[in-house]
Amino acid sequence: MISYETLLREIEKHLTSAKNTSHEQQLREQLIAIKALCDVALSNSIEIQVNQKVFEHQVSQPVVLENKNTSLSSTKLQENDANGESIFDF
Repeated sequence: MISYETLLREIEKHLTSAKNTSHEQQLREQLIAIKALCDVALSNSIEIQVNQKVFEHQVSQPVVLENKNTSLSSTKLQENDANGESIFDF
């Protein structure tokens, strides 16, 4: 993650270059660089906020695991049309 201080230093460098140039093309290039750095700073803060909200949401809602016993019981199923106890008796 890029710190805001690093981004601000880079913005200041480009701002100084923009102030000292007399060519419109170079001025536009410096302004585009400043805009890109601002976009990085803003998207970085949005990602941090989104990640914090997702984490808070996950922490605030505990996971409930249901422990269902699905073991086979030893009781036999009685059906009217069954011929016997074997699974092969039809």
